Amino acid sequence: MSLFVFNPTSGPSLKELRMAKREKKLDNSVIGLIDNGKMNADTVIQYIAKRLHHKYNLKEIIHHKKTSFSHGLTKAEASMLAKKCDFIISGVGD
Repeated sequence: MSLFVFNPTSGPSLKELRMAKREKKLDNSVIGLIDNGKMNADTVIQYIAKRLHHKYNLKEIIHHKKTSFSHGLTKAEASMLAKKCDFIISGVGD
């Protein structure tokens, strides 16, 4: 009889994390907020929108709600948001 033991870890974690570089400033930007449909996702993204609006001179905030949290955006939705938005934030609730 043999016994197999599997190691569930994925290896060492990063020792240093860095923020992604921004090519554009948030001032005068159009921000897209995606509500994934989970409970409280709308609350999370509305809070983010309010904070960003007060901190930066945003040109526009575009809210978009997915039809289901278990499905991605359609190509048409993703294309529309990519054309209109400088930045996109997807809200996750629960």
